Amino acid sequence: MPPGALKFPKVSRQEFLVTVVLGLMGFLLNTFELQLGWGVHFIFGGALIYAFARLLSPQMLVLGIAISSLWTIFLWHHPWAWIVWVCEAVFIAFVARNSSAVRRDLIFWLMLGTPLLLLTYGAVMKMDALSLWLVVAKQSANGILNIVLGELLYLTLMAGNPFRKFGHWPKMKMESVVITWLMAIILIPTAVYLALDAPAREQAARKEVGTNLGYRLAVSNAAVSNWVHSRGQVLRMHAADELNEEGVPDPDFFQEISSDFEEVTIIGQGQRLIWSAQSARRMVQMPELKPSPNAISGQRGMRLVDMAPQRAGEAPQFKLIVPFYADGEAGIIEAKLRAGILYDIANGQRQSGGYGIFLASPVQGATPLSSAPAAWGKEVEGLSPAKRMEALAAPLLLSDVGYGSAVMADLRNALIMRSTSVADLPEWQLIGIAPLAPAVIAARQIQLKQLSALMAFCVVIAILAHVLSRRMTHTLRMLSQSAADLTATGTTSGPFDGMVVQELSEVLGHIKTAGKTVGRERGTLANYRRRLNGIVQHAPVIVYALNVSDGGKGELVYVSESLEKILGYTSADISEPEWWSRAVHPDDNMSNIGAFGNLSPDQAVSVEYRMQHKKGHYVWVYDSLSVEINSHTGQLEAVGVIMDISERKAAAEQLLQADKMASLGRMISGTAHELNQPLNFIKMAASNLRQNVVRGRLDAEQLLPKLENIMGQVERASAILLQMRIFGRTPKESPYPIDVKSAVEAVVAMVAPQFEFDGTQVEVLEKSGPVHVHALPMLLEQVLLNLLLNANDAIRARFRPKESEKGRIQITVERRQQLAVVTVEDNGTGISADVLRQIFDPFFTTKPPKEGTGLGLSISYGIIRDLGGVIRAKSGRNGARFTIELPLAEDKAVVSKADVM
Repeated sequence: MPPGALKFPKVSRQEFLVTVVLGLMGFLLNTFELQLGWGVHFIFGGALIYAFARLLSPQMLVLGIAISSLWTIFLWHHPWAWIVWVCEAVFIAFVARNSSAVRRDLIFWLMLGTPLLLLTYGAVMKMDALSLWLVVAKQSANGILNIVLGELLYLTLMAGNPFRKFGHWPKMKMESVVITWLMAIILIPTAVYLALDAPAREQAARKEVGTNLGYRLAVSNAAVSNWVHSRGQVLRMHAADELNEEGVPDPDFFQEISSDFEEVTIIGQGQRLIWSAQSARRMVQMPELKPSPNAISGQRGMRLVDMAPQRAGEAPQFKLIVPFYADGEAGIIEAKLRAGILYDIANGQRQSGGYGIFLASPVQGATPLSSAPAAWGKEVEGLSPAKRMEALAAPLLLSDVGYGSAVMADLRNALIMRSTSVADLPEWQLIGIAPLAPAVIAARQIQLKQLSALMAFCVVIAILAHVLSRRMTHTLRMLSQSAADLTATGTTSGPFDGMVVQELSEVLGHIKTAGKTVGRERGTLANYRRRLNGIVQHAPVIVYALNVSDGGKGELVYVSESLEKILGYTSADISEPEWWSRAVHPDDNMSNIGAFGNLSPDQAVSVEYRMQHKKGHYVWVYDSLSVEINSHTGQLEAVGVIMDISERKAAAEQLLQADKMASLGRMISGTAHELNQPLNFIKMAASNLRQNVVRGRLDAEQLLPKLENIMGQVERASAILLQMRIFGRTPKESPYPIDVKSAVEAVVAMVAPQFEFDGTQVEVLEKSGPVHVHALPMLLEQVLLNLLLNANDAIRARFRPKESEKGRIQITVERRQQLAVVTVEDNGTGISADVLRQIFDPFFTTKPPKEGTGLGLSISYGIIRDLGGVIRAKSGRNGARFTIELPLAEDKAVVSKADVM
């Protein structure tokens, strides 16, 4: 098989046989179609196949539908419906099998089914537009209803599970259940209503056409009967006048009736010709009276006789026979009707408007009295006497098929017939014929509107069902997950056989397992809670929980009893408003507000600050807080731990002070050299002044310059000692905005004597103007001092004392966006890769014993971290580079050292 080819699952012989049996059962079920009237049918054999869509392989599902829908060829006499239904099965079987079958089928009819029907029924069969769109709406509704019935049948079989021994059937997803039931609610009642209402609508349409036809017949019958009766009376009166001896023959009489008759003859007893007149083109001629060879009939009623036409193709002519009795003598009047006179009388000089009127006699045939197709006349002539008599009572359908067995095209030529007897001509009937097509068209227009509205409802319901099912599925899965979490077993239980919805089965399975485990876990949870309470009570920390409101600390909901042991406060004390803000040291209050003032989910905050003990003294604490969202309320909650770090803080300060003293000790040789020069100068100047005093040679011009030099040297030594004293004292104040370059210059001034003694050059560059950070000068100076001393040590290790090339240290101060960046770069030995990885670790050093403690860089790292910055080390071919990044201070006002001393 080539790559990408569609692979079909292997079909067993048993599945093939089952599919064929189901297809034949569906074929049989399709023979019992549901009649919706006027040739519209619903068939449901496909529902039986779709009920097993989840159990059959895709190709077997298509085979089953192909067999069951073969009945459409016998029902509608063409293969197009069968082809469309097979395509529907292919789409259902192979496209998006994990989604709802009803939704898939709706998509098929919207995207493929409708174009296929328009192509086959419209382009191939040339069906009219009304019937075409009715087929589209009907076939779509029929196809979706088959899927819905199949899904309902599958739900029913699953609920009863009659084939349990064959294993569990696939569960239906929530989307399939919701859309199936919603579609069933709208489709099934609508189909039942249309089927029950169809016979009544058909009879109503038939009755309406028959009633209208009866009205037309009544008008024509009245016109013909009145004309026959009135003309018969006129002819009888004229015959009586002719037989009356006293009467005077009226030569103008025939002129009066010539518009209705072409020839009138009065015959008395003994075949005596009494009077005769005829006209040609309404010109009256009085022929000579001669004896008539016809015998006088004894019939007293008027008769209408159909005269055979003289030439082929001529319209039939009628003769009105009128018996009379006058002056004791009986006779007859034979009046030949003018051609078309009955047509004019029956139609009232108007067209029939789609109706056909015929004058018919069982013996003499039928004559059209209105313009009607020749086929209608053949229908009338072919009627049996029984049918004519049946038409006297009720409208009669003239069609090859009945209403129930008709298909879409069978009623196009159907006719409705009614008949009525002519009052004065009992052997003649007036027969009216009207086409049923207008009523069929009107009915199909109503059906098209109903089915179109039905399909529109189906689309809306499908969209609503999709949205609703997604929300329900999400809710059920959350419930399932909650039940799974409740079990705390990490496994899922087996499905429930009595449930047909997959998600509900999962939920109930988890809840069932949870119900068994909750009781067992409740005791374990109680033990855990008791142990946890014991740990919290005896642990040297304060555990607390609070609600977070407006991004900051809010209502305190829990605090451990260890609060009283560490800070001396009771639960009654902390219930007072603003307790926490009053207990925090005033110098630390603003920093705490900044740290805890903008809390967000999944945030962790760690702060060191001072809190006042109930007895009045302050305690250093470490407060670590984490923020989470309460899954039940959606509110922010925080859980924190407060630890007493007073001893650690004191030890850290001692360690920091010790590191300062160590740094000063490392500079002592250079400092001693620096102090020795002004002292020697002062000594020599004082000795010279003493000699001059002894000799009595005190000159003010010589004395004042020497004294000024002595004062300058004293100030120089005093400045060195002052800088070392400031650096060596313990800091007590809070951080404030300082100028970074000032701190750098102060450190450079301290190390200058030592670096001059070692021959190391120091260069300070300021690239972007004054840069300020929020810190204590002594802390930043200690970091810089450690870096400069380490750089000088690396230079001394690289260069011999009297080499011409000198060591260089470059300090750069600059601003990068919102950061102050200080770079200390030297041309010493550099740092190896393995040392670079652990250079900031406590007690790590590469120096010989008694020359380094391994705490300088570790302490520097901690100082920069506490200031909110970072320190990085990098080594190259020409030495090492340390980079310090600190946040810029918002307040640019710089506080001098004199202000804080």
